[in-house]
Amino acid sequence: MKKLPWGIFAGISGMLVFFLTFGFVAVYIVLSAIAAQTNSDFSPFQNWWQTLMFVFDIIFFLILAFSIFMYVVREKSKKKG
Repeated sequence: MKKLPWGIFAGISGMLVFFLTFGFVAVYIVLSAIAAQTNSDFSPFQNWWQTLMFVFDIIFFLILAFSIFMYVVREKSKKKG
């Protein structure tokens, strides 16, 4: 596991978390505005793709946290030895 590029994994998952969160919030704002204008109700998990976007956001956030942790552990072990 010491040869894996944890910094690259953290960077990629960080970008995915950023854009998935931005997309989720943007979709929520747009669809709630449409629902307000048409006098209907709205939930952020109303459609399957909104739920899937949220689940991927959580998964990539966990990958980001793990990758950062492994990167820090690897860098500390390099400095000691």
